[in-house]
Amino acid sequence: MTSRALLALVVACASATAARAADEPPENEEPGTETDDATEETKEAEPDVEFEQMVRVVQRRPILKKNRFELFTGAGLVLNDDMYDHWLATATGRFHVSEWISVGATFGKFFSNVSDLQTTIANDYEVYPELSAYRWYAGADVSLIAVEGKFVAFGSTIAYWDFYGTLGGGVTVTSRSEGPKPTGVIGAGLRLFFGDWLTFSVELRDHILFEKFRAGSELVNNLVAQAGLTFFIPFGFDYEYAK
Repeated sequence: MTSRALLALVVACASATAARAADEPPENEEPGTETDDATEETKEAEPDVEFEQMVRVVQRRPILKKNRFELFTGAGLVLNDDMYDHWLATATGRFHVSEWISVGATFGKFFSNVSDLQTTIANDYEVYPELSAYRWYAGADVSLIAVEGKFVAFGSTIAYWDFYGTLGGGVTVTSRSEGPKPTGVIGAGLRLFFGDWLTFSVELRDHILFEKFRAGSELVNNLVAQAGLTFFIPFGFDYEYAK
C-alpha cells in the first residue's frame, strides 16, 4: 500500500468516528431528552395545573350586621280574626350580637273595627258571640338568621337578602280586660337590602295567649302579617383584616 492510499484510509476512519460522536447523547443525558431552547420555553409557559386547583377565592360578606342596631318600622294586619278587622302599627329594635344572632324588643298598637261578618250575625241572626279586640302588644325576642343569599335584579344589580326566625314573648292587652296577658311569639321574616343600611322587611308572627271568656279560658292564636322598612345604625361599616 502506498503512502497516499494509507493517508486516505486514516482520513476516512476519522470522519466516521466524528459522525458517530455527534449522533450520541452526552454521558449525563439520557437518549431522547430534548435540550432545544424552544422546547424549554414551551415547558416554562405551561400552567401549573396542580397549583390552579389549590387556589380558592374568598369573597367578603356584602353586608356586616355585627355590633349594629336595627330599627324596623311598619304596619300589618291580623289574618285569622273573622269578627274584627285588626290593623296595627309596629316598631322593633334589634341589636346584632353577631352576624347571625340579634336580640330585640317590639311594640305594636292595634286598631280594631267590627267586621262585616260580625254585623251580619248580630243583625240577621241576633246572635252576639263573645268578642276580643286587641289593644297593644309589647315584648322581647331573639332572632336567628337561617339562610342568606343574593340574586341579580334588572340584569346587572346584585340584591342581597336574608331569612330569619324569631322566638320571644311579652304581654297583650285586649278589650276583655285591662290587665296584660302573657303572650308567646314565634315567627319568621325576610329582609331585602337596598344598600348598606336600608332594607324592605316582611314578617309573619303568631302571638299565642290565653283569653278569658264566660265559658272559660281559651288558647288564641293571633296571626299577624307585617311589612315595612328597616334602618341599620351606624349607616356604614368597615372590614377588619388579619394583620
